[in-house]
Amino acid sequence: MAATRRPLARTLLSLAAILPPLLVAGAPARAQLAPGGEHLLRIGFAGGVVVPTSDARNALKNGIQGQGFLLVNLLPGFPLRFNLGYQKFDLKSALAASGLPTGTTSSGTTNILSGVAGAQINLLSGPLRPYITAGVGGFNVSQSLNSAASTGSASTSQFKFGVDGGAGIALNIGRIAAFVEGRVQNIYTDQGAINLKSIQAVPVSFGIIF
Repeated sequence: MAATRRPLARTLLSLAAILPPLLVAGAPARAQLAPGGEHLLRIGFAGGVVVPTSDARNALKNGIQGQGFLLVNLLPGFPLRFNLGYQKFDLKSALAASGLPTGTTSSGTTNILSGVAGAQINLLSGPLRPYITAGVGGFNVSQSLNSAASTGSASTSQFKFGVDGGAGIALNIGRIAAFVEGRVQNIYTDQGAINLKSIQAVPVSFGIIF
């Protein structure tokens, strides 16, 4: 019985050593294309400006933003989109902020880290591809405010939910695509150092998809 078990054990060990490389070698062929001939996974990177709107434009200057996202093509023309983003705004001067005297000249920044999950809907197929996006996610908003009159400083950090949607157009160049898009964000915040119950902004991005 012991002699029978040794060859069986050696055979199982040999299979365990051989199967992983075979699975790894075969995975790209299976995962490369999704139904409809599209690549199953694509990664995008972009950057640009972000324009505050509504009440936020009274407190914040135009900012800069960057994003990275993953497209998962489970359905043809309807990929899921998982987005990570960063935005930075400078505070407008001579702002009356909570905790500081009215009319105090101040400087400060607002930084937003975001994670949004949603979908990207391709309106047309082909080398030139217009699309729309929609999603919901979480936004970590940190604000810092410094007084020029040495009356102190104020800072807040809060995690809130928001919505994100927009439209863009992509140009396929072989495996790679270049794109430009504009989105609208609404972040539902509490009053912070700059007295905003919500932050509404329009990020405009230029980027590339692999």
